[in-house]
Amino acid sequence: MKQSFLITFLSFCLTIPCFSAFAQPLSEAETNLYTPLGEPEICAEAGILMDATTGEILYEKNSKNRMYPASITKLMTVLLALENGKLDDSITFSHEAVYSIEPNSAHIAMQEGEQITLEQALYGILLRSANEVSNAVAEYVDGSITAFAQHMTQRAKELGCKTTNFVNANGLFHENHYTCAYDMALIAKELLKQDAYREMMSATYYEIPPTSKQPEIRYLHGQHQMLNKNSIYYYEYATGGKTGYVSEALNTLVTFAKKGDTELIAVVLKCSGAEHYVDSKALFEYGFANFQTAKVFAAGDYTKTVEVVETYKNKTSSLGNITVAPKDDVYKTIPVNSTLSNIQVDLEYPETLDAPVTAGQEIGTLTVKSGQKTISTVPLLAQGTMEETPEETRLAQEKEKRDKLLRIAGIVLLGILLSAMILFGITRTIGHFKRKQRRKQRALRRKRLRKRN
Repeated sequence: MKQSFLITFLSFCLTIPCFSAFAQPLSEAETNLYTPLGEPEICAEAGILMDATTGEILYEKNSKNRMYPASITKLMTVLLALENGKLDDSITFSHEAVYSIEPNSAHIAMQEGEQITLEQALYGILLRSANEVSNAVAEYVDGSITAFAQHMTQRAKELGCKTTNFVNANGLFHENHYTCAYDMALIAKELLKQDAYREMMSATYYEIPPTSKQPEIRYLHGQHQMLNKNSIYYYEYATGGKTGYVSEALNTLVTFAKKGDTELIAVVLKCSGAEHYVDSKALFEYGFANFQTAKVFAAGDYTKTVEVVETYKNKTSSLGNITVAPKDDVYKTIPVNSTLSNIQVDLEYPETLDAPVTAGQEIGTLTVKSGQKTISTVPLLAQGTMEETPEETRLAQEKEKRDKLLRIAGIVLLGILLSAMILFGITRTIGHFKRKQRRKQRALRRKRLRKRN
């Protein structure tokens, strides 16, 4: 089944060109969707500016080049911890976690056998870039640092990262530990889906209370200067991010910023001095000045119902209807001072579904177009679960049907017997009456004959 809807928005006059505003989000072929006036010239060897909601690339420089990430690696460490752990779980620091980091690298002086919660550990990673804490989190999630690094690489591939390979959880230099600006933006975009991270991301200060091995409070101060109101690099729209540095990578930086309804991700790699802050601010200023995130429609605007059926012994029966709806609201990055127009929405989904159907199961697709250009394709998902009829239930239903048929057959047979008995009784009564009448008639005739004689 295919249904089309034409949505017409207010007419408008664009104040800046929109020659590529409707490219497919997150297409591998995309490297630079827009080229309006005012593109920044960044000093970073590689960088990217991405719309955090749509995934569209607003600016890029060498964004697919292989680079060393340094401690921005830890954003993937945090992502896997939040996806696979519980914030109130206790983490125990092993000998390897504490002592396998490089001398003089970032740490918060955790001791072997010491325990803190996962939440406290994540603040230690985000604010102080603690390498031994990253190791402990890796062991907590996957049992070993090596297994966790493999998990990191696999998860990156699932997100569409094609130039990423991780060999550790903290980003300390290894020639086979690499990524690219585009891949880091994808990882950062996924991390924003974690509510727990959003609660942590803007923090500039945190305290880890005393433990059994540390009698003093650990005071953690953030290192990202775009979040520090006392820094000359403070940026009022910055909401979070992660710094990184090793000598082979120089300064690396991932930063999130939000202005109004538009949220952006900036990644800059291999920067000298404070270039990573200057470049990131320039990217954000460019992005907010030229682009906005527009909501095309809400997922609830396009809910449909589909009949669910099951076939048993060559008989198809209906189990009822289930609601399907788009997975997410649909957004589009467009030039500022403009609106979307001539939007067409196409829904494709089957007329019926075979049981079982599970909540979240992909049922069809919703495609958004502007003219002939596809803006976005969103899966239609089942909003509930409908199971097949259990075998025991089917057997019970069949038994009930058989019993019902037997009861009906018994009633019919009894009716037939009663009818036969009644008919027999009536027939016998009539026969008896007729015989009696014949006897009376014969007696009457004999009586008449005697009188004549």
